[in-house]
Amino acid sequence: MDLIEVQEGEVSIEVPNFIDSKGPKGKGDGVFYNPSMEKSRDIFISFLKSWCNEDTRLLDGMAASGIRGIRAKKESQVSDVTINDVSENAVGLIKKNAEKNAVQADITQDSIEEHILKRRYRYDHIDIDPFGTPVPYYPLAARTVSHEGVVGVTATDTAVLCGTYPQTCYRRYSSEPANNWCRHENGLRILIAYCAREAARHDRWIKPLLSYYEGHHFRAYLQIGEGKSRADDCLQNLERVVFENGDWKYGCSSTKKNRGPFWTGDLFSKDLLEDLKPVGELDEDLISLWKGESRHSAFFYDTNEISSILKVAPPPMKDIEKGLNDNGFESSRTHFSSTGIKTDASYENFEELFLEASS
Repeated sequence: MDLIEVQEGEVSIEVPNFIDSKGPKGKGDGVFYNPSMEKSRDIFISFLKSWCNEDTRLLDGMAASGIRGIRAKKESQVSDVTINDVSENAVGLIKKNAEKNAVQADITQDSIEEHILKRRYRYDHIDIDPFGTPVPYYPLAARTVSHEGVVGVTATDTAVLCGTYPQTCYRRYSSEPANNWCRHENGLRILIAYCAREAARHDRWIKPLLSYYEGHHFRAYLQIGEGKSRADDCLQNLERVVFENGDWKYGCSSTKKNRGPFWTGDLFSKDLLEDLKPVGELDEDLISLWKGESRHSAFFYDTNEISSILKVAPPPMKDIEKGLNDNGFESSRTHFSSTGIKTDASYENFEELFLEASS
């Protein structure tokens, strides 16, 4: 392999030569390194620093270059790290990179499924970072992670989850997507709804601690525990939704326009967000944005969508937010869209204040 050296976080690793460009990368021979996922890995390290401890048993189950697991060992307090990949080439490179960074980790070669089934103990944190959909890998992780442990799951099949390929989305995630102004939030909530259902099959509940959309992927850190009644409670957060004329309504099963089911519960743990600290490309601005969003329920109004419906030019975002706040409503921007606003105002209230701000 033609290798180059890259610096990320506190580690320096060798990876196959790549063209440094944005967006998802090809699968290759399993020894790929995606520079555009550095922000995701920075968030991973921040999450570990906030949530995990030295007793946490962590599995980087689909490690490729090993960067995620090596950074976990080097930059967080987690001391028990296993780095696994099915590719012989990948494992050889992981061992080289671990030695290069003076990192001691259990490095294994297996499919993630075979690896989990061979272990006699349960991991406290299982990381699933596949190329494409996590559907083939998540169910076993959700079933075997320790009680109140965490599964970190990535999905890069964003076009599927956001509604470009609705039949594929239904086949993989058993949800009908909605390709509208909320498409990125919709996609994330379909992913979490799938994760909740799969956990519930084994009498396990989920609690999203940190869930987001970034660039070309979705990522969710899900705490998972045992308990039939809590699993039942989780399923109460799954709703079918009708999106129409810039607004949405729950539980509309009588119309062909209903979509989902979507996870309509929290995407974040407020306590975790308070402890989260900037790391690399994860800055205070994004953490503050997540904190604002965490105060609100599912979905948002989009100023471009409302502008098109009302046939008026969209007013400045700050004017809309001021109008909402002056009238006793809470509001927040959203990381899902630069033109989106989350608020507890009804659509009628939002439309009225939108028109006032645009006049």
